[in-house]
Amino acid sequence: MMIRQKTKKKVRLNKLIVCLILLLLFFAKNALPKNYDGKLFICADEIGPRFELQIPNFVDEIIEENISIKIYEISNRENFVSSNATIQKKTSPIDNSYFFYSVEFNKKKGDGNLGYFELYPPSHLMLKNQGISFSSLVCW
Repeated sequence: MMIRQKTKKKVRLNKLIVCLILLLLFFAKNALPKNYDGKLFICADEIGPRFELQIPNFVDEIIEENISIKIYEISNRENFVSSNATIQKKTSPIDNSYFFYSVEFNKKKGDGNLGYFELYPPSHLMLKNQGISFSSLVCW
């Protein structure tokens, strides 16, 4: 009788250990930051697309690269210009469980007027307006 009780306790303990290991693996997998390198994003406002950009495949040491982005005209969303931009892959100083990207670009071709936005994948872009205000765009 005593041997049967010890066997039941061992089985319960083994089940508990397996459950704890599975739980730890689940949390460890979800704690890693998602990587959106190499993905194509189209970002739009209420009317239509505003930006289209391909996130480069960053190498661990390189966190800044030059890319080309499509900037759609506000008055006619079928027209766009391609502009060179500098993109940086960043992480929060407080929480490194996600990455976001900051982009500086020329607003008009041949113009030194710079624009700036931050892309928070998979679905959010914050476009800097004049001064310190930002506009929110949806991305996919």
